[in-house]
Amino acid sequence: MKKWSDSLIKLSREFLNYDGVNVKSIKREFGILNIDYDNQTFKISLLNSNMTLTFHSVNEMINEGWVVD
Repeated sequence: MKKWSDSLIKLSREFLNYDGVNVKSIKREFGILNIDYDNQTFKISLLNSNMTLTFHSVNEMINEGWVVD
């Protein structure tokens, strides 16, 4: 299975805590991260569709193949 580099994962652990960050997935999807800090939810709005993905932690996003772009 394809995997992101350790340095990109480390960088993502920091920057996936900021609202409005551009993100990409291991499946070649791209999106914008929106964070609801009060409810600790992370939503990725995919750029080429109306779909939104919801996560509950930075680790969950990284485990699903999402990193900063």
